[in-house]
Amino acid sequence: MLLNLLQGPVDLSVVVISITVMLFALIFHNVVQAWLASRYGDSTPRYAGFLSFDPQRHLDLMGVLFLMLLGLGWTVPIPVNSRNYRGRGYDEVKVWYSGPLAFLLVAFVSTIIAALFARMDQGNLTQAFLTASYYSVLHAVIHLFPVWPLDGARAALASGNRSLKQFVYQIQSYGNLGFLVFFLLMGVLGITGNLIDLFQGIISRLVGFVL
Repeated sequence: MLLNLLQGPVDLSVVVISITVMLFALIFHNVVQAWLASRYGDSTPRYAGFLSFDPQRHLDLMGVLFLMLLGLGWTVPIPVNSRNYRGRGYDEVKVWYSGPLAFLLVAFVSTIIAALFARMDQGNLTQAFLTASYYSVLHAVIHLFPVWPLDGARAALASGNRSLKQFVYQIQSYGNLGFLVFFLLMGVLGITGNLIDLFQGIISRLVGFVL
C-alpha cells in the first residue's frame, strides 16, 4: 500500500487513515467468521478469543507489514473444529465465505463515508476512504480463490468436493511459488481486475441508491 501511495504526491493522512481502516477490516474479517462459527455450533474460535476486537489476538506481524507495504495483509486464521458443523460441512463453508463478505461490507461503508466527505469537499479524506474501499474489495476478491491458506481454499476443503480439494492440494504442493504463480496468472488474464471492477460497480450502485 505504501509503495503504491507514495509513488505520487499524497497527503500523509491518506496513508494513515487507509491503513487504519484496513487493519480494522482484517480484524473485522476474523470477528465475523468467529461469530458465525459460534452461531453454527462451533465455539472453538470463541474460546480462543476471536470474538474480541483485540488486535493482538488477530493481527499477524508479517501480515501487517505486507499490508502497509504492498496493500495485501493477513491475520491469524481463526481455529475451527470441522466436526462441530452439520450438513456435510456447508455450515463451515458459510463461515469461511463470510470473510470476503466482511471485507465487502467494510468497502461499502468506506465508500459511503468517502461520498459524504466528497460532498463536503474534503479531498484527502475522500481519497483515504476510497483507497480503503479499493483494498477491502481486493482482499475480498483474493479470498474467494481456492488457494491455500485463503478463505476460498478452506471453504473448498470443507465442502468435500473432490475436484476442488484436489485443486487446492495441487496448488498447495508448490508452496509459496504456486501461490504467486497462480495470482500472477489471474492478474495477467485480467480475472482479478475484472472481479474487483464488478464488486466496485455493485458497491457504487448501492451507495448511490442509499445516498
